[in-house]
Amino acid sequence: MEQGAKGVKEIASADQPFMCSFCLRPREETGALVGAPAVGICQKCTEAAVVLFQNSVPESDTKQRAPWDALNNEELLRQLPKVAKARDDVENHLRTWVGAARNREISWASIGESLGMSRQSAWERFHQPVVAGDKSVCR
Repeated sequence: MEQGAKGVKEIASADQPFMCSFCLRPREETGALVGAPAVGICQKCTEAAVVLFQNSVPESDTKQRAPWDALNNEELLRQLPKVAKARDDVENHLRTWVGAARNREISWASIGESLGMSRQSAWERFHQPVVAGDKSVCR
């Protein structure tokens, strides 16, 4: 992984199903994404965020709005499958991380504790690999 200024990392593995967490476009459309383990942001959304921050009014003067408030019903319905896909991508990404922990022989008890669940709950949720043919070892 390339590490840039102040810990920003490019999400480097092209075989992982990432999309921009903000515009929900897949990596194939956005190119490189930067982010953290469960989120990524494309260059276009990063640039829009910079403009937003530069032009923002102090928070006390703004009324918080949910993203769906700006959408009509048709637009909102078009976004639902994208949000569901983002959820699935995050779940698959978490499964990949749990698989990496199991490859290091980290116990189910430790994995469960780190996720705020019991050992049994962690095992039940994650003991199956993400997809058939996945090389992660979940025991």
